[in-house]
Amino acid sequence: MNINDQTDAFLFELQGVVNKFRLEFDLNHATIIGTLELVKMDYLIDPLDDVSFESDIDLDDEINDDEEDRDSTSF
Repeated sequence: MNINDQTDAFLFELQGVVNKFRLEFDLNHATIIGTLELVKMDYLIDPLDDVSFESDIDLDDEINDDEEDRDSTSF
């Protein structure tokens, strides 16, 4: 199976499970979406997963530059 087929299979299974729980537990859309958001955030912030995000900028350098700009313009 290529990545597109795997993604489709995952999507269809996920939709099936969500629909099953919505019907069995009378969950409303807001609860389902909130739960999916929690899972999404868990995947995004879990440092043990393969997904990681790195900043393109160095925030420490920007803070130091801002402080230098304020020092040079202060009276």
